[in-house]
Amino acid sequence: MKIKLFTTSVILLLITFYSCQKIENPKNICKDCGSFDLSKITFTEKISDLTAKTEVWKSAIVNDDNELKSEEEVTKKDVAKLYKYSFANAQNLILGSKPFTYNGHFDFNSLQILTDPKNKIIAFNATIFYDGKMEDINDFVEYLKKENKSMKMTKNGMLGDLTVYQWFSDDRIIQLVKDDKEGVEETMIDGKTTKQKSTYVKLTIYDSSFLKNAINTIVDRDIDFALYHDSHFIKN
Repeated sequence: MKIKLFTTSVILLLITFYSCQKIENPKNICKDCGSFDLSKITFTEKISDLTAKTEVWKSAIVNDDNELKSEEEVTKKDVAKLYKYSFANAQNLILGSKPFTYNGHFDFNSLQILTDPKNKIIAFNATIFYDGKMEDINDFVEYLKKENKSMKMTKNGMLGDLTVYQWFSDDRIIQLVKDDKEGVEETMIDGKTTKQKSTYVKLTIYDSSFLKNAINTIVDRDIDFALYHDSHFIKN
């Protein structure tokens, strides 16, 4: 009996030990690198590591007019203010299906990372055209509300039947944009039209470096990293 009790205690201790261990994100993002948890991004990751093993499209926001140029278009005369790294995943062939998760509560299939000129990560966004139920998206919103209950939250409407949720603190802003209704995408295959749910969801998280360096003025009209404010919202 004593041996059985001892064995049971050891098993319980091992379960507790492993459950308490913090599982870190893989160093690289790629199809075979394992799921990448967006909730665990520390903003201290090296962009060179994250992009080392997969196809990435790099662009730059340059000069006083904040023009967006591809890496190939940037010249020596251009002054780069910010860099964008877009992880390509056409038809889920490069990174696989939904390679990005948010603590297991919702999955995304594309990612963009924004860095300063020294390649320090200052923001990221993840998107998906979700083929499931709107209920799943609403559950994710409720999860974010609970997770960030200590932060100031706002909710606003935008043109295009979109809703924007924002959470604010001194060192971080979280912005979630979603369709108000389930979307539908029509596809023509062999002369036959098929319909599939396709509901837009986009999560953007801005770090303290973004907030402290007035970068929101640089990306104010940027479709990827604009931090929405009163001029974007529908007035009731």
